[in-house]
Amino acid sequence: MTTPDPQALAAIGSFHAHIYFDGPDQREVAMALREQIGARFRVRLGNVHDRSIGPHAQAMYQVSFDIATFGNFVPWLMLNRQGLAVLVHPNTRDERRDHLVHALWLGEVLDIVGPERLGTDMDAEQPLPPNTTPTIAP
Repeated sequence: MTTPDPQALAAIGSFHAHIYFDGPDQREVAMALREQIGARFRVRLGNVHDRSIGPHAQAMYQVSFDIATFGNFVPWLMLNRQGLAVLVHPNTRDERRDHLVHALWLGEVLDIVGPERLGTDMDAEQPLPPNTTPTIAP
């Protein structure tokens, strides 16, 4: 059996963190976490989805961030996710592998629904423009 060549880090255009919540108590925690993220990091806070959407089996919101932010933001999430499940994945040309193979889970691993609908040959998503203005150091 041969081992495939390693992928270059340049394949990553940006990252997403999906922060999941289930029920009103977890939603309240997730919204407080969202405010803390926006106060500390230059990221793009996506819409809050109060039901499952896309390949995500639970209510959530997305945080889009650039490669340079990963090193501070993800360790901060590890320490401050307040028991919420978080999926962190790169954005490469293969959305399916990004969600299923290249993913990093913090906390509970949740199902990815309908992975066959995720793209496998697309442009890597570049970072979305930040919509936050940090006022607190991480």
